[in-house]
Amino acid sequence: MAAKVIKVFGGEPPCARCKSVEKTLNEAVKEMGLNVQVVQVSVLSEEADKYDILTTPAVVINEKVVMKGIVPSKEELKEVLEKELK
Repeated sequence: MAAKVIKVFGGEPPCARCKSVEKTLNEAVKEMGLNVQVVQVSVLSEEADKYDILTTPAVVINEKVVMKGIVPSKEELKEVLEKELK
């Protein structure tokens, strides 16, 4: 099952850590040939409340918080993508 949207929750405006996760995630998605969109979402939004996100950056795939408060490597992101999108 493939996610159509992967959400990266970050500050408003996004901090350097959040931008880094979004950039690396986009690179991993492209390298893996996945047909998904990576979007930046404010941690101050109602949507962030829905996931109970208090630490940024946070990554949500298929409505599941898969990472928060860390800046993972591209390889770590690829492992999570493979696990969550199989």
